[in-house]
Amino acid sequence: MEVTLSQLIEAAPELAVALRTDIRRGKLPAKRQEGVAGRPYLVDTHALLQSDREGFRQLAQDLEAGREIIRTKSDKGSAGVSHSRRIGEEIWPPFMKIMESQQSMMNQLLDVFTEEMRRRQDRVDRQAREMQELSYKLGQSHQQIERLERILKERTETRLEQA
Repeated sequence: MEVTLSQLIEAAPELAVALRTDIRRGKLPAKRQEGVAGRPYLVDTHALLQSDREGFRQLAQDLEAGREIIRTKSDKGSAGVSHSRRIGEEIWPPFMKIMESQQSMMNQLLDVFTEEMRRRQDRVDRQAREMQELSYKLGQSHQQIERLERILKERTETRLEQA
């Protein structure tokens, strides 16, 4: 039985990239339909059955077992939904658990980074206050030194005058 690449992708979207790649590389024999836009390839299910990929063989077995998997342009509603829904029910729960755990890890990581940034900012603020205090004390020390130098100068000048 021949099916189009579009029908294969609708039946098994998770295999879309592999199907296109194998057809383009010649690993999966396909006939090109003339005058058809989009995905103009016709693939024989027997070629899928003989493929070295397990997903292709499973798809071909599903297609051979019943035509209800394949959706046509006139029947976009229920034809491929059962197969896609079955695949979705198998794939999504573990995927959702993985995504939830990743979200939890990201939240924890964000909390740790936020706490670390808060600590760093506190440390920078404390160091800035200490630097300001030290700068003030240094300024006071310079003023004290200048005052003492003036006093010393005045005393040495008076002693020189007396002598």
